Parts: sequence; structure tokens; C-alpha cells
Amino acid sequence: MELVSVLVFLPVVAALLMLVSRAEQLQYLVVTVTVLILSLLCVYLLFIPLQPVTFSFSHTLETFLIIADVALLLFFVQQGFRFKANMVVGLALLQLLLYGLAEASLGDYSGAAMIVDRLSILMFLIINIVGGIIVFYALRYMADEAMNAFRKRLFTAYLLLFLSVMNMIVMANSLLLFFFLFEMTTLASYLLIGFRKDELSQNNALKALWMNQVGGVVILLGTIIAITQFDTVYFDTLLASSGGYLLLGLALLSMAALVKGASLPFDSWLLGAMVAPTPVSAILHSATMVKIAPYLILKLAPALGGTLLGGVLALGGALGFVAASYLALSRSVFKEILGYSTIALLGLMMSLAAIGTEESMMLAMALIFFHAFSKALLFLSAGVLEKSFHLKNIEVMKGLAHIAPRSVGYIMFGFISLTLPPFGLFMGKLFAIESVAALMNERPWLVVVLLAIIVGSALLVLLYFKVASALLSKPSDIVPSEKEQIPFGFALPLMLLTLVGIVTTVGFILIQNDAYLTLFAVPLLFVALLPWIARTMERFDRVKVYHCGEKEGFDAALFYFEPSPKTAQVIYWGFTLIFGAVALAGVLS
Repeated sequence: MELVSVLVFLPVVAALLMLVSRAEQLQYLVVTVTVLILSLLCVYLLFIPLQPVTFSFSHTLETFLIIADVALLLFFVQQGFRFKANMVVGLALLQLLLYGLAEASLGDYSGAAMIVDRLSILMFLIINIVGGIIVFYALRYMADEAMNAFRKRLFTAYLLLFLSVMNMIVMANSLLLFFFLFEMTTLASYLLIGFRKDELSQNNALKALWMNQVGGVVILLGTIIAITQFDTVYFDTLLASSGGYLLLGLALLSMAALVKGASLPFDSWLLGAMVAPTPVSAILHSATMVKIAPYLILKLAPALGGTLLGGVLALGGALGFVAASYLALSRSVFKEILGYSTIALLGLMMSLAAIGTEESMMLAMALIFFHAFSKALLFLSAGVLEKSFHLKNIEVMKGLAHIAPRSVGYIMFGFISLTLPPFGLFMGKLFAIESVAALMNERPWLVVVLLAIIVGSALLVLLYFKVASALLSKPSDIVPSEKEQIPFGFALPLMLLTLVGIVTTVGFILIQNDAYLTLFAVPLLFVALLPWIARTMERFDRVKVYHCGEKEGFDAALFYFEPSPKTAQVIYWGFTLIFGAVALAGVLS
């Protein structure tokens, strides 16, 4: 109990210290010590035998939670009125009404408000190791921001508090506690996305706020069903129940996962987060916020497997994997490309989790884990390009490998870890194909999921090739002001994430104990050979025989797969119907 409480309280203490630490060296010391303690503690929890640990709340703490919940919702109302955002006001008032109904319906229930299990520990690893590295990176990133010193420290404090909230939400067993923490992550996204306080940032922050409030509404509706129909407010008791409106309650909770995971048609709130400082994009996409989506589906999975509801979620996630991968091909801003690929892979994770077999759930957990490190590396690399070269659009990154080989090397490693063996994302998708195919005799509809995994994976490879081919092509007009130098505050996080990617891959090979898997390690050599490849490519041009041998430049970054307005409309309306079909499946199951 004492060890787990450190994960909650240490980031809070560190955040308070950051607010009063004026010296840069002291700020680095606070963050470094905090990240080291949190990371080592999570690794320790992973390797010790641990039975589920439970925590119950006192009456005083529950009262405090009610006050905090109401205060948070009233803050949303105030922000909605302040910025004339009617959706924010309306959804916040609706949540206040539903929250009051839920509290009024509560009986004298006894149970664990929080439970620490193996799924929680997996999430601890991602939140604290990846999230901690991002916080360290943020110190150097914010040094170049045009704002006063206090706001720079405040930004880092927000990130640390965010880690504390995330550590709590993956332990929450009480539905009302989960709702409060869910809305706390919504608050965090609102504050972080709008941190620069310009008009675009504020508008995107408000969009993130009202869209995530939709998730809060359906959580409260699911909680009211749990209280009135099953006399419980706890996840474990609800999942052990049967009959009645159980699957409707689970459907509503699943809809909250779809919103938080920015599944189509809610993708715009996550893409809007790109206007924020890069550490925000990294921590939302890789380490914390959106990982709540597959986490919640995994938590509900034991009751979803083999049901109509589970089938709709699995099909919706698989189709979302393909659709988001396709939409990513139409983007040219690097962070938006990474954003859509995140949405795509979250769809795959939720699809596998909703299938509900032990194997598919393990594969979903593996994808969550390996995706976090790879995508954090890519987002932090994008931040380096933004700060060092002022580059955001891949159209103007042609030949960047010749100017910034180290930065491009990290990006290429990120792409390789997402697409090639023996890395976890490739192996997870490979095993997912095998697992889904084995279930097709008893669930023929899984052929759609199987095809979606194949097509979506191919589209993502094409997407990463599009970016990589631009980075590795012949040098363009980009003129560096000096020899590439990556500041230590950027270089260390990038090196750590790369090292973790390699170590976890080697660990995977050793655990499998399969000699043939060592052959898959060949792609690792590609990263070491990047400088040589870049220099070699300078001697080549693309020549078309029908142009009489005259040279013609080739820029893969300029190839787009833009859907027509009608196609885009069909995609978004289709996924809106799927979102509604989740609730319908809960009624019919």
C-alpha cells in the first residue's frame, strides 16, 4: 500500500516543488529524482509476486470527493460561460444533474474504491517511465517558449500532476471515482492544449473539453444503471453480475472509452491538441490520456467476450484502424500524421480487447506497451525538428537526413519499431492475425477484423514510407545555421526511449526462446547505417526512360491520398452510426 501511494503523492509533491524552484538546476534535480523513483518503483512492482491490493475510502474522503467533483463541474460551467461555449455549459450542467441523481441513489455499499492488479502495473510502467521521460524533455522544450518563468514551471507542474491523476485512474474500482478522475484528465487536456492562450489554442481546448464531457455523461449514465439495477458502484461487482441491463451499462462505459481514445468521429479533439507545446502531444498520445481507452475496454473485456456488444466494439475498432490509417495519408503536418496513426492503433487495441479471449487481451496489452515508447520517441523527435529547424510540414523536410542525421535517425528508429520485426508492434499484429484467424470457425464475422488488421497495417507502412522517403531523399534548400547539435535536454530522452525500445525487443526475443526470431533483428542494423545510406543517396536521381534521360526529382512527401468530401462525410457519418450502435448493442444483448 505504501509503495503504491508513492505513485500518487510523489508527483504532487514534485509539482509543488517545481512551482517554487527558480533555479534551473534545482528544477532538473526535482524532475530527475522524481522520474527515477517512479520508474524504479514500477519496475519493482512488475517483478515481485503481487496479489490484487485493495483500498477503501473513509466517509471523510468520500465527502471530499463529492465536493471536488461538484467544484470541477462548476468550473467547466464557468469556463463555458466565459468563452461563450454553449456545448461546454450544457454538458457540464447535464453532468451535475446526473451526478446528483447517482449520489442520491447510492445505498450503503461496501467495497474497494481502488484495486491494484497486473493491468494497473502495466499502465504504471507506461505512465511513469514514458510520462516521466516526457516531463524531463519538457524542461528543455519550455526554455525556448516566449512566456514568463513562472508559466514555464507551471507547465511542468501540470504534467507532473497529470501523472498522479493517471496513476489513480488505472487503480479506480469505484465508478464515481473513475468518473471524477476521467474528468480530471479532461481538465488536464483543457489546460494543456490551451496553455499558450492564443485564440486557436483556446478554441481547440474548448473542443477537447466538450467532446470529453460526452464521455463523462455516458459514464454517469452507466453508473446510474449499476446503482439502480445491480446495487453497486464498483467495477468488480458489476462485472460479476449478469442479466438485466448489465450490457447496456457496459456499453455506456465503452462509449466513454471511444470518446477518450479520439475514435472517429471524435478524432478532432486529439488532432487539435497539436497546437499545444510538443510535450502535450507526446503525453496525450503515448503515455497517458488516450491509453485510458484500451485500458477501459480491457477492464470490461471479461464481460464483453462473445456478446453482441463485444462484436460491435471489435468491428468498430478494426474499421477505425483502417479509416484512421487512410485519413493519415492525406496529412502533411508531421504531428498530425503521428496523431492519426495513434488513433488507428488505438482502434486496433480496443478491437482486440473487445474480442475478449485471453490471448487477444494479452495482445492488446502488448500493443499498448510497445506503442507508448515508439510514439513518444516520434513525438519528441518532432519537437526537436520544430525547435531546431522550425519544421512541421513534411513537404519542406526533403533531404533532412543529410542535414540532421541524428534527428532523422531517431525518427527512422521510431518508424522501424512500429512496422518491422522483431519489434512489439509488428509481432503483436502478426500474432493478432493468427489469433483472430483461429477464432473464425466459431465467430465468422471476425473475417472483417482479420482483413482490417492486414489492410490497416499496410496503410500504416505506406504512411511511414511516405515520410521516410522524404527525409532520406536528395538534399533540398534547407540550410542549417550550424552543424546539427541536439541539446542534452532533448538528446537524453530520445536516447532513453530508443534504448528502452531495444531492451524490450531483446527481452521479447529471449522470453520467446526462438532462435529464428534472432533473424528478425536485421532491421536494427538499418539505424546504424543511416548516415552511410544518406551519403550514398546523394549520387542518385530518379530518371524516367520516356523523358529522354533528363533528371526528374521525386518527392514521396508530395503524394497524397485525399478522400473526396463525399467520402470523408460517409466515413464520419458511418462511425457516428457505429458509436450509436454500441448503445443499441447494449440494449439488444
